[in-house]
Amino acid sequence: MKLTRPSEAILHALMQSESQQSSPKEVITQPMDEPAIRNSDRIAWLEKAYQVLRREFLPEAPERITIAFGFPSTGARKSKNRRLGEYADRFMQGYPDYPVNSGLISLHPTIFNDPSRVLDVLLHEMIHAATPGEGHRGMFRAMAKRVGLAGRMTATVAGPELKQRLEKLLTDHLTPMPPGYGDLAPERKKQATRMRKYVCPECGQIIRAATDDLYAFCGHCVEQFIQEMKEE
Repeated sequence: MKLTRPSEAILHALMQSESQQSSPKEVITQPMDEPAIRNSDRIAWLEKAYQVLRREFLPEAPERITIAFGFPSTGARKSKNRRLGEYADRFMQGYPDYPVNSGLISLHPTIFNDPSRVLDVLLHEMIHAATPGEGHRGMFRAMAKRVGLAGRMTATVAGPELKQRLEKLLTDHLTPMPPGYGDLAPERKKQATRMRKYVCPECGQIIRAATDDLYAFCGHCVEQFIQEMKEE
């Protein structure tokens, strides 16, 4: 075995390192898997549901319409009385073959944990599409009652009979709804009180203060109040 001087050994090691760094290495990349659920799957399901509801309940609704899975223009962040759906008449432009069917239905993502609820909200918006300009009165109210929607016309829900029919449609005519839902206004935890409890060690008198550094004395015993700590 040939012995080399320390300086030669260091030079040889550096040359080896540079050689390894300069030689290109083949990088093997794995193809990215497509997501299991795509947004287009959800839209396709909604379009199918629209056609089923139109056939079974509301032939007056437009034959074609644009449906979106997204937040309404207003009221999306409300915890109460939020808009679960919205219809915009003559919203979409550039349809030379279908100039009449330019409406847009938007459904709030928070309802997408309940397929039956999705259908009754969709049905509500379909009635708006069938009765443009009526608001929640007149023909809208008549159609809503006819198909089985109940409650206030501005916030309808499926009545018992309609609920059963929607559940049957989900089983017999629609594939399982793609999972996934969301909310811009999640339920907030109730804020704990900021008041601290202080007790007189002599007579037990209690006072409360919003500080951890209270320096006060009991008016009866002239003892300093001590903060009562909760046991973990």
